[in-house]
Amino acid sequence: MKITAFLSLCALQLSAEDWPAYRHDGKRTALSAEAMPTNVFAQWTFAPRHAPKTAWPLPGEETPRMHSDRALHVIVAGQTAYFGHSVDDNLYAVDTRSGKTKWTFRAEGPVRFAPVFDGGKIFFGSDDGYAYCLNAASGKLIWKYRPSPANERVIGNGRMISLWPIRTGLLVEGDVVYLAAGVFPYEGLYIAAVNAKTGKEIWMNDTAGDQAWSLQYGGLAPHGYLLGNKKTLYVPAGRSMPAAFDRATGKFKRFLSTGGKIGGTWALIDGEQLVAGVNNQGIPAKILYDESGDRRGDIFAAYPGLDMVLTKEIAYIATESGVCAIDRAAYRAWEAFVEHMKSARVKLDALRKNEADLKKANKPEELAKVKAKIMQNKASLDKMPAR
Repeated sequence: MKITAFLSLCALQLSAEDWPAYRHDGKRTALSAEAMPTNVFAQWTFAPRHAPKTAWPLPGEETPRMHSDRALHVIVAGQTAYFGHSVDDNLYAVDTRSGKTKWTFRAEGPVRFAPVFDGGKIFFGSDDGYAYCLNAASGKLIWKYRPSPANERVIGNGRMISLWPIRTGLLVEGDVVYLAAGVFPYEGLYIAAVNAKTGKEIWMNDTAGDQAWSLQYGGLAPHGYLLGNKKTLYVPAGRSMPAAFDRATGKFKRFLSTGGKIGGTWALIDGEQLVAGVNNQGIPAKILYDESGDRRGDIFAAYPGLDMVLTKEIAYIATESGVCAIDRAAYRAWEAFVEHMKSARVKLDALRKNEADLKKANKPEELAKVKAKIMQNKASLDKMPAR
């Protein structure tokens, strides 16, 4: 019922700004300038015949980090909502005014991720190993592209799928479609860019699965929504953190260090920086990386955030109990204050060690000065917890 409710409530604002990709855009910001109506009510309900079937079903250790396909992810362009299905393998186009199906297109495998609307076309990938481009108005196939070397099939999740399924949401920007295929590194992984109009290959990286040393970072098994900034394409790496590739050439840049068992399919780009991570041994965790891919540290580590949307001023965080809004500038200021508290405690410990040494050395004058500093430092520390 959660799936149908989402589709129903969408109907109220679809005549306004489009929502052409998962989380709105290629940076997965989930931000729109569109104002929501004051009162929201259901206008229609679309009930699929089957509930989605996830690639990583419960129970499973990796499920918290791999739950990107538990629901039907919807995009909207004009007066049409588009979404794929992981059971009947269809891509649906539904009228936002009536809830009636305009057309369907059937792939040869599950469609686990939201399509992308761009320039009157719909782009999506499937477990059958193909990326598809359709006419958004009619559902007619324009082109399809298979990055893998063969049409070999295996049994996966009780279905016949490609040995190199496309388990990523496509990224479409500037007449270029970015995609990734393959889930078994030893069988080969394929990161590619193709022309959005023709499906002609622009570049291909077919060596990303050859790097055995990458296992120390969790390895790369593309799963999740691709995203990118000006220079870098980030490929969510399934259970681990995303891998970075040069956007212009496809050259592998680096795996992003986690500092622990943190990873998963969730990621967004804030400005030019990447925020990524889902779960750290049962605790929600998100890590900030700068433009070069260097780790900047945990972001809002004190908050059990399941999801996050960032504006320049406010961080909106979804938790198991609700949603909270955090002033980002104030948070950074208090974060700096907490670091100051830590350094003050370290300084106090050093003064006390100095005090003990001076007692042993029998230096009363210097000892008196150190004691005065200790009292001053301790008085300052006593006020900090309240702040």
